[in-house]
Formats: sequence, C-alpha cells, structure tokens
Amino acid sequence: MSDILKDIIIKKITDRGKITFAEFMDMALYYPGLGYYQKENPFGVTGSFYTSVNASETFGFSIARSNLNIIRQFDLQPNLCEMGAGSGLLANDILNYYRDNEPEFYDIVKYTIIEKSEYLINNQKEVLKNHVGKVEWVSFDEFSNFEGVFFSNELVDAFPVHRIINISGDLKEIYVIYKDDKFQFYPDLFSTDQISDYLNRLKIKLVDKQIADINLDATKWIRTLGEKIKKGIVVTIDYGWPAEKLYAPFRMDGTVTCYFKHKQNNDFFERIGDQDITAFVDFSGLMEYGKDVGLEVVNFLPQTLYLVQSGILDYIANAKTDLQRAAIKSLIIPEGGFGTNFNVLIQSKNLNVPDSFIHKKSPTETFVQLAKAYEKLNIESI
Repeated sequence: MSDILKDIIIKKITDRGKITFAEFMDMALYYPGLGYYQKENPFGVTGSFYTSVNASETFGFSIARSNLNIIRQFDLQPNLCEMGAGSGLLANDILNYYRDNEPEFYDIVKYTIIEKSEYLINNQKEVLKNHVGKVEWVSFDEFSNFEGVFFSNELVDAFPVHRIINISGDLKEIYVIYKDDKFQFYPDLFSTDQISDYLNRLKIKLVDKQIADINLDATKWIRTLGEKIKKGIVVTIDYGWPAEKLYAPFRMDGTVTCYFKHKQNNDFFERIGDQDITAFVDFSGLMEYGKDVGLEVVNFLPQTLYLVQSGILDYIANAKTDLQRAAIKSLIIPEGGFGTNFNVLIQSKNLNVPDSFIHKKSPTETFVQLAKAYEKLNIESI
C-alpha cells in the first residue's frame, strides 16, 4: 500500500467526515502519480491481471477485421478510435493486421488513442514504435466530431462506482470513513439525486441487505461520447450484464472486486494504489443513456459470438502450435476463459443499419459455427 496515498485519502475523509466509495475508488486508481493506473504497468505478466489482448493476437486481428468491415459497409471515413488502450498491445495487433493483410487500408487509416495516463501513453508509444505516424494521442476533451469506429476493451469496468444497500426497505449509499485507525463502511443518504434517477430509469429493485454498484461515470461517459460522434459505430467490450441480471436477488454483494498479481480479492482497503479495483458493467445503463444522444442499440451479444462473427475461427485452422490453439480457445470457450461474463455492446449514430450487418447475424447461425469449432478443438485435445 502507498502510505502517501493512504494518508491523502485519510485527510480527505477527516476534512469531510466521509467520502463516497466512488471517490475512494477514483483516488485508488487515478490519483496523479500514486493511483494504480497512474504508475507501473498493470497489464500482463508483471501486472495484476490479464486481458483478452494478452491471451492471443487473434483477438486484435478479429477486431481489426470487424472494424474494417464496418467502415467499408457504411462507407465511413477510415478513422478508428480506441479509448483506454492500456498496454497498447491491442492497437499494435490491429495495426499489424492492416499492415500485413490490408496494406491499402493501412496507408489511409487514422488510429486515435484517448488516454489520460502519461505513463501509459509513453508505454504505448514504445509498443507502437513500428507504426510511427499512424497513431495520435488525444484527451477525451479534445476528441470531437468523429466519424468512424469508436471502440474500447475493458474500459468501463474501471470507472468508479457508487455503492448502495437496501436496509429494511430503506436505500442508503455506502460511504467510506476512517475510525479506530482503519477504513470502514458507513451507510447514509445518497450523495446525489442521480442515483435515484438511475434506479428509477432502469427500474432497479433491491431486496433487503442487497448491495448494488451504480456507475454514474458510465452514464456521463456514454452521453458525452454520443455528443462527440458525428457518424459511426461504437463497440464496447467488457465484462458485465444487463440490469436484470446484474441486480438479480441472488447477487447480494454487488460486483466490486480487486485484483493483485492475477489473484482476486475483496480487500478494498489493502494495497491501496497497488491493486486494481473493478466492477461489472451495467450494459442496460449504457443502452438507456446512450439513446439520449442518438446512440441506437445495434446488438448486445457475448464476446464469444462477436469474435466468431469477426472471423476468429479462421485462425484455428492456421494455428501452428497447441499453445496458439489453446489461446484462441480461451477467447471463445466460456468455461474459465475470456468468454465468461464478457459481452459486447454495439451502438450506431446516424446510420441505417440493415439486417445484413455482420453483427446482426442470427445467433443460431453463429452458434452452428461455434459448435463446429468446439468439435475441432475437442478432437485436437486442446
């Protein structure tokens, strides 16, 4: 734990009496120079968690193919924007695919990364050194009037969340206090009416003693994003569910969790600034609030089906080693792999999306493809 960051948080609590969990999470993750995402590389082997990008380059190749198909089908400007590019590996895999397989598109594509961490920007520039001149970095404030494909992978789950609890029929917000030389939770009135508005709009009901995580930053983000996009497709890849599943009565403790060196824990007040804190995404919120700014839902589907529709199965036949096939398997087979709980929301702005669009394909047809892939993987004992 960073004692400096801990002391900063304690002082803020002392000055105000209490802070929301969202404020605590924001400081733990993003406090300048001390927050988890503001210093050492949190991704891959040396970090706290793996992402789909770390599993196989075919994840990036598949997204590259999907994005190119979208741009061609809707005759969009050759612009791609990734927000929260993390290690930069996904951007590198996507650009490698275009360079090696679609050189004409590679020559004209403009790849924009929205990133606020100077550390990560410098790391991304090193990873992308073979694509000098193809990538530009901007802030979210600078980003505007965009036409093309905007996408993110495991971005929204890192937005700070407010925690609420039903106590004998009375909804309270869970605050963080510092008492008896330790951090503690403390229920009190909502810090903002936006929480009530969110619960009412999405018709969220909690049973007694149930805890829920409310991502107000996600609603602000999707509405701001929609205003900045002139025309195009938005692809949000993350782990999470629609509201009816996310806030179901069996899910009593919410979804906030921590990751430290690839191990999950619920010790929120340990290793502050040195471990990741994350929460499942409420995709219903992104859909509902996106409508306010003209973002229409094209489809919501499991990551597995999205990758199949994007052509990932083509790489199974071409995989040269068992390790490569196992990596692809981790992306498309749910049990224990990156297919578990990962979903994809596709939204459009100022486009007429026909039923022939690849990501509106019948789930039955996609499942048939997937079944054949499972059979092949089982035969080869991967």
